[in-house]
Amino acid sequence: MKRSNRRGISTGTVFMLTLTCLVLIGFCALLPKLTGSTNISTNAIDLAVKLDESLSQLVYSAQSSTTVSKPSNTALKPVTTPVPTPSPTPEVQPVKTFSLCAGGAIEMDKSVLSSLNDKQKGYRFDIMFGGLGAAMQADLTIVTLENSVIPSEELSSLNMPAELLTTMKQAGIDAVNLGHLTGLNAGIAGLSETKSSISSAGMAPFGLYTTAEERAMPMLGSTNGVKVGLLSYLNDLANVGEKKTTKDERAFAYAPIDVELIRSDIAAIRARGAEIVIVSLCWGKSNATSPTKDQRTVAQQIADAGADIILGTNPQAVFPVEVLTAQRGDDQYHPVLCAYSMGNLFTYNREARANLSGILLRADVQYDPSTGTIAFDKLTYTPTFCWRDTVEGSTRTGIVVADPAEPPAFLGEKQRGVMERCYNQILDVMADSVLEKK
Repeated sequence: MKRSNRRGISTGTVFMLTLTCLVLIGFCALLPKLTGSTNISTNAIDLAVKLDESLSQLVYSAQSSTTVSKPSNTALKPVTTPVPTPSPTPEVQPVKTFSLCAGGAIEMDKSVLSSLNDKQKGYRFDIMFGGLGAAMQADLTIVTLENSVIPSEELSSLNMPAELLTTMKQAGIDAVNLGHLTGLNAGIAGLSETKSSISSAGMAPFGLYTTAEERAMPMLGSTNGVKVGLLSYLNDLANVGEKKTTKDERAFAYAPIDVELIRSDIAAIRARGAEIVIVSLCWGKSNATSPTKDQRTVAQQIADAGADIILGTNPQAVFPVEVLTAQRGDDQYHPVLCAYSMGNLFTYNREARANLSGILLRADVQYDPSTGTIAFDKLTYTPTFCWRDTVEGSTRTGIVVADPAEPPAFLGEKQRGVMERCYNQILDVMADSVLEKK
């Protein structure tokens, strides 16, 4: 039979230790008498005390070691650790979307004013924009205006009446880019009145600045819950604008096309909260028909610098539209919609067929707050045509959606033929673009 292991000191061992201590005590008591020493007595007493203490500890140890614990009726249970409360999962923010419509430039002169002037009804800008219908309706619609609107001054080929702005707003326009080489032809005072007139009509002017403080705070607005920054740059001013402004005024009135400056402006407006940044560029020659190699390089650099949409103006003709891939060093895909030139939305210049054509660029712009990235959906374009014909007994001029299959009833046969040729020209230019014709 296997012997059980016992721990501690047995009772017999305790008895023998006790007996040994008693013998030692007796010996210590007898020793002084035999030797005549008194110091040993004291030491013997101390020794006895120490032995007694040691003995007590041994006895206690023996008693403790022989105590048998009551067996447990339950098996060994694992230590339970409280289930940690998981950190709340960050709320996934929904993707935000707004619809964008961007058109080309509007440039008018006194001949247009004369053709639209009705002695009974005033200026018929409703005829001018009536042929567009709802084509410009979107959450955000942007065009470039090359004219001034200065109520305090006489009307001219530069200065248009305020009624023009009212009709532009009714057509669906929300933001007006003034960043064009003719934008300072009325000086800073004329620019100030023009911006005030545009704001009073319910649209947002941007692209030129009347003070250094304005230049430091470019337009930042919100559309359908998305914060959009609007920046504008140009390379040159018209000679009239140079003469109408001082060097100090030009230092803040417009921003030159400089990639590092644009990069800095994009960073600054994003720091103010912009989620989408649209950059307008007045560049290239007026009679150009395609983007140059330098323009493509600059566009890519601006895309890399943080722009989401690039809208070109100044060339009279329509250029192809591309989606660039921006390289921003974060391993994310950054598409950038780039329209090198959208041509003219309206022009008085009928010298070339390309001048009469334009496009309305449309896109659904999607912003993902969780990644800070954007995407484009429903990329389309609508061809437009600047017409001139006899309407209501007078020579009129205006804009229509170019559709040879369903031409406006008021257009005569000759103008329908011109519209069809302009339409086909636009189809050729846009054949390799990312946009589908709407």
